[in-house]
Amino acid sequence: MFTRDAGERRGMLLHYSDSRPYPVEPLRSSRRVTMNPPSSSTRYGIVAITAVAAMWMYIDRVCFSTMADPIQTDLGLSDRERSWILGAFFFTYALFQIPMGSLADRFGARTVLALSIAAWSGVTAATGFAEGFLSLLGIRLLLGITEAGAYPAAAGLVKRWAKPEERGRFSSVVSLGGRVGGAVSPSLTTWLAGVLAAVVIGSWTLGPSGTNWRAVFAIYGVCGIAVAIVFWIFVRDHPPGGVVAGLPDSSVKADRPQPILANPPPPSVNLGPSFLTQLGRMARTPRMWIFGALQFCNNLAWAFLITLLPTYLKDRGVPLDERGNVQTLILFVGCIGMVIGGLLTDQVYRRFGPRWGRSLPIMTVMSGCALMCSIMATTPPLWLAITALAFLAFCQDLGIPSVWAYAQDVSGKNVGAVLGFGNMLGNFGAALSPILLTEIQLEGGWSAAFGVCAVAYLVSIGCGYRLDASKTLDIGAA
Repeated sequence: MFTRDAGERRGMLLHYSDSRPYPVEPLRSSRRVTMNPPSSSTRYGIVAITAVAAMWMYIDRVCFSTMADPIQTDLGLSDRERSWILGAFFFTYALFQIPMGSLADRFGARTVLALSIAAWSGVTAATGFAEGFLSLLGIRLLLGITEAGAYPAAAGLVKRWAKPEERGRFSSVVSLGGRVGGAVSPSLTTWLAGVLAAVVIGSWTLGPSGTNWRAVFAIYGVCGIAVAIVFWIFVRDHPPGGVVAGLPDSSVKADRPQPILANPPPPSVNLGPSFLTQLGRMARTPRMWIFGALQFCNNLAWAFLITLLPTYLKDRGVPLDERGNVQTLILFVGCIGMVIGGLLTDQVYRRFGPRWGRSLPIMTVMSGCALMCSIMATTPPLWLAITALAFLAFCQDLGIPSVWAYAQDVSGKNVGAVLGFGNMLGNFGAALSPILLTEIQLEGGWSAAFGVCAVAYLVSIGCGYRLDASKTLDIGAA
């Protein structure tokens, strides 16, 4: 409760900020609020639930590459048709990053992300009904659309619930959820397909592959709907009071007492600039293209791990029943990098400030990735190849929290659109990856394909050098 002096007890003050009087209670300090700030456990819980959503998204995403061989066998697909289907998801995922990010900025991350989870789960279940190349291609395109809003919306939640010095760590947790999902997906999917081998759902029967991949996708879809319901029930767009405890609101001056509305008017909805307006402003901003080029190049190389890695292992003589475990091992090493990266980027930010605190980690890890691809281009022994790929996954994920934190630092109120722009270009790289690398591999072998990946990471180093988080992007002004 707030105490009043004698003058204040004689009547309420009036605030005329929009020509309409509303009774207000004056505060002696801008640090006072009308409700308890969110506890750390509440904020951590929001981030944890968001991480689970990211985990399930990656399970649904990566499971297709694990089942690609039996799907190809049962549906009679060619190798090139398979590569186009693998790339199709990333094309629409890239194309809808900015629209979905803008929707999250305009209508709230909670609504957009909950609907996205439910939608992509339904599409995942529909994968089990595919009967040929065109139907499967359409389903994969739809999956890309429905998953496109996940990370831009999640970035907005992190920004609202985390202090600036926590954003790298919180972003790491959400990204880690996705990477854990991608890591467990190969082994989990293989195990689940084995369990369901004797299960027949409706008119579904086992095809020539002998793998019940249709039932796997149906079960994943049902589980995803449950995740969407849990997310909607427990997650909110903003902490109580609108800002995180201890985090100054940019609209509040620290040296001026701020009034609290005793009977506030209904909040007006500020939809901000339209999607096309935001897109035009970002397209005219060179730093946005540098940010996007960084993600395009490293995703062009990294996507190999979740698309063509099983094919590479097959060509190196790894038995079918061991490929899933090897892929899981490599991706789990990436998860370790994600954890360390979240802690590291916050420490580097405090040590070097916004200019080098985001740029330096990105440049360092991209250098490590380029080195690993150079080793792979020499066709090393299998044990060294697996080690190099694991270290590549480690370095790639080590830098992801810095990329997210950079977008949050410079985006103002448009974090969804900014991160969406970068993710859009990044996933165009991922869409191109299985198609381009397959063609290069057919012409020049895996050495040539990894040589291209090494060059892509070298370009990423240059883009990382140009990132400067001390300068805010102005794309959301009216």
